[in-house]
Amino acid sequence: MNHRIGMDIRMIQRTGIGTYVRGLLSGWHQAGLADELGLALYGKSAPSPDWSRHPAVPFHSDIYSVQEQFEYPWRLKNCRLWHAPHYNVPVVKGRTRLVVTIHDLIHWIFRKEFLSPLQESYAGFMLRRAVENADHVITVSEKTKNDLVTHFDAPAEKISVIYEGVDARFKVLDEPREIDRVLKKYGVPPQYFIYIGMLKPHKNVQWLIHLFRRLREEGRLRASLVLVGRKDKKYPKGYEDLLHLKTTDEIIHIPYVEDDELVALYNGALALAHPSLYEGFGLTLLEAMACGTPVIACRSASVPEVAGDAACLVDSCDEKEMTDALVRMESFPNLRDEFQRKGYRRSREFRWDEAARRTAEVYERVLNQ
Repeated sequence: MNHRIGMDIRMIQRTGIGTYVRGLLSGWHQAGLADELGLALYGKSAPSPDWSRHPAVPFHSDIYSVQEQFEYPWRLKNCRLWHAPHYNVPVVKGRTRLVVTIHDLIHWIFRKEFLSPLQESYAGFMLRRAVENADHVITVSEKTKNDLVTHFDAPAEKISVIYEGVDARFKVLDEPREIDRVLKKYGVPPQYFIYIGMLKPHKNVQWLIHLFRRLREEGRLRASLVLVGRKDKKYPKGYEDLLHLKTTDEIIHIPYVEDDELVALYNGALALAHPSLYEGFGLTLLEAMACGTPVIACRSASVPEVAGDAACLVDSCDEKEMTDALVRMESFPNLRDEFQRKGYRRSREFRWDEAARRTAEVYERVLNQ
């Protein structure tokens, strides 16, 4: 075996799991562990020069494809341990140890609402296989761990909860001209709430849009709502409004922004509005907090676990509670200041170097079993 640890980085350029992979890589460097891991990076293209000290190995199969299952044996046989950062695990792993990170069970919990029978079957099969095949499972929250135990009878002692971290680029900006530049570029008014993330059904964005438009029509809100994130490829019945969403005076949709622009948009917002029905972790909450942006979020899944008392939490789909939170956050600067202070302190508790250190400890335990 040529490599001590092989890591699947095929999703490194994406949000979500890509953020997780990039966070671990930077965390190992921050913690001084990069050289001793014996890590090789398996992906479709050469990784960033920042990770050039790690050998790069081609892995060309698409995620979730049948082809990847045929390619896995050739990759795994060169590694003592394989880290799958998502549940698309090798069905056959041979002698190689397997660590898998499961971020959430969204596809399973919402399978009846959003998945076809074939997709439901695939998700169930792969999640069960991940639990059965893995020598150890990492989850990013206690909520996801409990869901695995409840829905798939995963042994609790086989699961480690390791929280994600916040990248250092998310910070309070001292230069208002940079914020103004980004707002002007995207036609964003000075007063706005912001949502960050894919416009997926479980994110509950359609509900927020409808509520926001009504509050604007009634004159109870003056600010606009900025939605930063791509639409889904297709939507189930009842979510057509997301598919046909267009930018207006009150709702501004920005499919994609550069990293530095995202930081500026966080900094300029009155608050992050996060209506999601389910989160495996909720990294955007911490990113906003690190930028000094107050957070309004639904009290669902892992959100209370991550946000603590540093966010204004409301019940999911409770229009009165969300309305009160939005109106008060717009109207009372002192309230925004309070959540800015709480949020910033909370965000400092989540660090990628700590996540990377604890992940390396999992590798050592599994290799020494």
